[in-house]
Formats: sequence, structure tokens, C-alpha cells
Amino acid sequence: MMENVENNVSFWRIFKETMSPRRITQDLLNLSKMTKVLLLLMVVAQVTTFLIGGSFNKMAWLTVSTGVSSLINLALVDQGKQSNYFWGLIGTATWMIVALFSRTYGDFTSQGFAFIMQFIGIAAWARYRGGAEKELPSRQLTLHTALITTLITLASYITVVTFSKHFNGLQVYLDSAVLPLNIVGQILMTYGFRSQWIAWLVSDIIQVVVWYRNIFLIHDAYASSMFVLQVIILLNALYGTWYWYRKAQPGRPSL
Repeated sequence: MMENVENNVSFWRIFKETMSPRRITQDLLNLSKMTKVLLLLMVVAQVTTFLIGGSFNKMAWLTVSTGVSSLINLALVDQGKQSNYFWGLIGTATWMIVALFSRTYGDFTSQGFAFIMQFIGIAAWARYRGGAEKELPSRQLTLHTALITTLITLASYITVVTFSKHFNGLQVYLDSAVLPLNIVGQILMTYGFRSQWIAWLVSDIIQVVVWYRNIFLIHDAYASSMFVLQVIILLNALYGTWYWYRKAQPGRPSL
């Protein structure tokens, strides 16, 4: 169990607890009513788009799997639940394949980074949460840290633009912003900073634009499914922003 997690607790023990069927089930059942309703609506919208698209090839199935696992992951992140990393590993792994197939290399590298960060996040959340039943506390970013974060974002963006141009990526300048923003979002999320949601909101808006354009560039139903997923993720980010900033205020009960 991860109650009273200490530094000497092995990563393997934390990993097994995070991935245990009991923890996965319990975290889903313990979501607030509002989050459960939002998650249900998001999953229904994603599956409906998949069915309406009428394409049931391998990429279409992979896309809907990516969507469902990513949405469950986001709902659990909203409420600081440890087992979000189980769904995060699935979602980022499948998303990398979809992005690589679509030649959106900024998206591919950002998901690769996110996949690695899942393992770091497992250990960090177990430490900062202080117990399996508790939500991750909402922390405030300092001015010094914010400036460093901005510099890292700009440097990463220039690097990804160069990389994407070299490999003839699609929508280079928009797509290349995804990785830097996701790097910032993942790091801030890992350590419980509520400013993560600023990065997620900007990234999600860019992703909505990128996948809307991909509908006309790729000419496959899975692009439409990914576009709908991005719209849903953006809506979730708005909810997550509200939830994290709300719970940072003393005396505010969870919904």
C-alpha cells in the first residue's frame, strides 16, 4: 500500500500498487459525480464519432482506443488519482503510433516524452500525495520557476521546428508547439503545480486546429475521430483548470 509513502519505498512496489486492478477500480469509483458524468459524456462522444465515421481499419480502432484511454486518464488527473498513470501509459503509447502515421512529428515526440514521464510521475505522485486515498495537492508556481519554464519552452520549440522541417512534417509551426507545451505541462503536472493547466489549454487549442486541418490533409475517418478527441480534451482542460484552482482555495469541498 502507498499510505505514508517514504523515500525508501521501492519504485517497483509503488508501480505495482498504481497498476493494481483494485487501485484502478477504486480510483474510478471514487471520482466525484460531476467528473463521472463528464467522463461518460466524453467517452460516448468519442465512441459515437468512431461509429459514425464508418471506418473500422486498424488505425481507426487504434484511434478510438487512444481516445478512450486518454479520456479516462484525464478524468483521473483532474482529481489527482494515482491510477491515471495506468491509462496514461496506454494512451501515450497508442497516440505515438497515430501521430507517427500522420507525420505530425511534434505530436509524436511530445507523446514519447509523456510516455517516459508516466514512470517519473508514478513515483512523484506517490510521494507528494502522501497516501493512496488522497488527491494530489495543488501547488503554486514561483516567479523564478515560471521564468525558467518559459525559457525551456522557447528553446524546445525552436528545436522541434528544426527537427520537423528536416523530416517534412505537416503544419510545422503549429505542430512543433505541442512538444514544448506538453513538456512543461507534464513536468508541472508531475509535481502538482496548478499552472500546468495553462500549458494544457494552449496545447489543446493548437491540437484542435492541427487535427481539424488534418481532416482535409489525411482524408481518413480516424483524423475526424482525433479532432473530436482534441475538442473533448480541451473541454476537459477547462474543467481541470477550474477544479485545480478551486481546490487551491481554503474551505472549498470537493464535488
